[in-house]
Amino acid sequence: MALGVYKILKKVIDKFYYAGVFEILLRPKNVFLNVNIVTGEKCFIDPSAVLITHEKAQIILKGKNRIGRYTELQPSTDGVIKIGFGTSIQDRNMILGDVEFGRYCLTAPNVYISSGKHYYNYASNFYIKDQDDMVFASEELKKLHSKKIIIEDDVWIGINSVIMPGITIGRGAIIGSNSVVTSNVAPFSIVAGAPAKFIKNRLEFMPKAILKFDNDEDLPNFYKGFFVNGENLVHDRKLGGVSTSNLFYVYMKDNGKTIQLNLKKLKNTQITLIYNHQEIEINNTDFHTISFEFHKANYHQFFIKSPVINDDEEKYLLVKEIIILN
Repeated sequence: MALGVYKILKKVIDKFYYAGVFEILLRPKNVFLNVNIVTGEKCFIDPSAVLITHEKAQIILKGKNRIGRYTELQPSTDGVIKIGFGTSIQDRNMILGDVEFGRYCLTAPNVYISSGKHYYNYASNFYIKDQDDMVFASEELKKLHSKKIIIEDDVWIGINSVIMPGITIGRGAIIGSNSVVTSNVAPFSIVAGAPAKFIKNRLEFMPKAILKFDNDEDLPNFYKGFFVNGENLVHDRKLGGVSTSNLFYVYMKDNGKTIQLNLKKLKNTQITLIYNHQEIEINNTDFHTISFEFHKANYHQFFIKSPVINDDEEKYLLVKEIIILN
């Protein structure tokens, strides 16, 4: 009888063991009492993750984020680490300083991202740690220490990669495994190596004169601030457009006389759309056309002024079409 009970218990314990239950129970538990963190909806932070904020530093998780096992997030003294909506940070990542991720990015394990560095040539005759102390003893040099890293939407960073200070990684780029990124990465490009070099483009990314909400080929040109992930895209296309946040960019040709938008507002409140210091109040909840005097550029920035802007994850406009007219 006792032997039978022992065998049953052993089978149960073995199942728990191989399922990793005991490992989870034994992990250190995070306590956020002294961490300045803002979290959106449905965020998961593994209990083994280390989150540290000093003085005015802040960690912002915009929503539906996953922070993996043994990952460390530590902003600079008065800096911010911002993780965009839907972005996943995998196991054993180390993210330090001033770092901003866009929406729906992915990192593989063992990624190192830091906006700061150690100093070996500030006063070369001294130990590196002594040179670090010299830099931080100067208020002027201390302010220049951290060089913000920007990782735009839909970026995938491969295993064992390093992102150096001051780097911008464009939307949709892929960083190959074991890469050291020492210069900016163009949108929708694939880079790899140490230092990372251009391999090829993911897709053809050219400026256009017309963008339509229902043309899949135009989706990359709805560059930033549009809700063009699969779930939102299916929903908003049924309503006749793609939705925008309070700040959005399109990638289009740099010649023309006017830029014209066919849109409607989604909120029953005052909304003013601003482009190149020009303002148009959007009053209509039905689709209609507005035009701005063209500003010569490839990236065209629009932002919304409204008394009720609370978060950049809210939807403000539904855009059917954007056209550059000569």
